[in-house]
Amino acid sequence: MPRTLILLTLLWLPVVDANTYRINVSEALSYSLGQQQIIAMFSAIYAPLGIQPEFEFLPSERGLQLVNDAELDAEAGRVDLIGARYDNLIAVPVPLSELRLMLLCTDPQYCDLAHETDLAIIAGNLITVWFCEQRQLNCNRVQNDISAYQALSRGRVSRILATDKYALGSLCESGLSTLYSKAASARTFTIYHYVHKKHQALVPKLSAQIKAISQSGQLKQYAERLHNAFSQCQGQLISLD
Repeated sequence: MPRTLILLTLLWLPVVDANTYRINVSEALSYSLGQQQIIAMFSAIYAPLGIQPEFEFLPSERGLQLVNDAELDAEAGRVDLIGARYDNLIAVPVPLSELRLMLLCTDPQYCDLAHETDLAIIAGNLITVWFCEQRQLNCNRVQNDISAYQALSRGRVSRILATDKYALGSLCESGLSTLYSKAASARTFTIYHYVHKKHQALVPKLSAQIKAISQSGQLKQYAERLHNAFSQCQGQLISLD
């Protein structure tokens, strides 16, 4: 009987695994407000498909590689020029959003790329890493957005290169009351949801669902909740553009 039970268990396990659909989210985006918003958004996208995804919050490049290797099923969202580096990933062609790179500064004088002060960037934000390499900027990586904002509040750095879709809710934990922002570049970058090529059949359904949610205004509400989070703790983000 024990042997029979073991055999039945082994037969049953692959079925459970086959029904598990796991989405990678960059660990750098999993702090504070961002995590809840990301889970809510992708749960809504997949629900009409009869899929209740699980979420893995992993270091940025490690998570992407696991999706590429089919260890995970999908990548929540990446800028197109980053996602295109991975041969086994398929972009769902309806974009989730667009983003711009921005400088967050403790003083307006630092919100200028020509200024000699070093830039801090969040390690998992690969588009900022790419930008620093392209512009040959001196950029210092910090672990996550909370660490970056705390470094700002303690005077360890004077500015951060981030994106305008970043989890600004973490600013509430920094102790800062005022911060300045300025676009680092006029270029915009498009964010897509990616699936492993084994899930290619899902792409048309995901396209339709992302389009529907976008037209309903839900995606815009998600972005606005992230962007306006600092004001909820009486913080002031002053645009210099």
